[in-house]
Amino acid sequence: MVEDDYIIFISYANTDRSRVEPFYEWLDTRGFYVWMDSRRLLPGQNWEFEVKRALDKASFVMAFVSANSLDRRGYVQRELKVALDRLSEKLTDDIYLIPVLLDDNFPIPDQLKGLHCIRASDPQCFDRIASALQHQLERLGIKRKELQNKEGVSWVSRIERESWDGLPGYEVDLQFLEFHSEKYPNVKEIGDYIRGNLLASLFKHRADKLNQMPNLFNYGQDKYKRTNTYDAHCREPIIRGKVITVQYSIDWYGAGAMHPNHFFQTYCFVLEPLVLVSALEDIFKQPDKALAVLQAEIREQLYQVRIGKNPEENNKLDKDWVDKGTQAWGDIASFVFRTEGIEFSFAPYQVAAYAWGSHFVAVPYTKIAALIRSVYRSALQIEHLIN
Repeated sequence: MVEDDYIIFISYANTDRSRVEPFYEWLDTRGFYVWMDSRRLLPGQNWEFEVKRALDKASFVMAFVSANSLDRRGYVQRELKVALDRLSEKLTDDIYLIPVLLDDNFPIPDQLKGLHCIRASDPQCFDRIASALQHQLERLGIKRKELQNKEGVSWVSRIERESWDGLPGYEVDLQFLEFHSEKYPNVKEIGDYIRGNLLASLFKHRADKLNQMPNLFNYGQDKYKRTNTYDAHCREPIIRGKVITVQYSIDWYGAGAMHPNHFFQTYCFVLEPLVLVSALEDIFKQPDKALAVLQAEIREQLYQVRIGKNPEENNKLDKDWVDKGTQAWGDIASFVFRTEGIEFSFAPYQVAAYAWGSHFVAVPYTKIAALIRSVYRSALQIEHLIN
């Protein structure tokens, strides 16, 4: 198994490091690609950026829970929130978040009570973790093959990396998809189109070679502080009817900046005829009316999002911040056509403080089907929702 296939991200409190490292070593010796900051980070790397990037890519999150990890705010809480958000996107029987309880006398936290937790003291703990991981990996491969056979579209993924050491330098990681189909002969163009868009970011970073700034950067600095870093990777494509959506997560860091940044990029196509959906508003008969409906649904859900380390805390997202981050079509341009509705993704800072990470909201087709143009209702196969 290689890094580009599946990543197992280990989340833990630094004070528990000595208790967690044996799990890393055991899984690593058995061929799993495990990402643990103390083992994978290189000297001079941007710690916050690399942790965020690894977590975004992770196929599994192993959360090592103790009084040390849940009794304090910080990165462990953020990582757990991200994992729980991602878990809500999975099927009920998917294995994604694996909580491991390090202390026998420590109760299962409320936010994890719906999951099967493993206690580190269990004599079969290691074997049970490995079995769960292997089961899900096999299941993911079967699910992808079944989906591709059902929809008549197949794809493979590959990673291209390029770096250059300069003042500033750059590091670029891009994930490309190659599509094939006998049913839809033009589908290869989807990968070509996305590749062209992603290469634009690589060309931009290559231009750093022609725009060196020795007045701002020098080789005495830590390398990451003088390196522009850009990482674009995608989740599995989603097909709804004859519409395919590919959503990318973009992580980037500008040399000298205080912290990394994150946002989402959506690519959406009707498969037959192969047409790019260049903007979400294009699918609606009356875009202004549709925007008002979507805003109301999105905002109502975001208003109810609780923030804090415990579910019982009554802190919620700031309404003014939410409203400001959902004013125009451009604010809801990151979306996925899922089975039951449109899922919207909001990057850090857009609808809440950076510390609270990204947010996801789903608007059911039942709320908006009547507003969608008939050709797109047919493509999404939701005509029955307006009868």
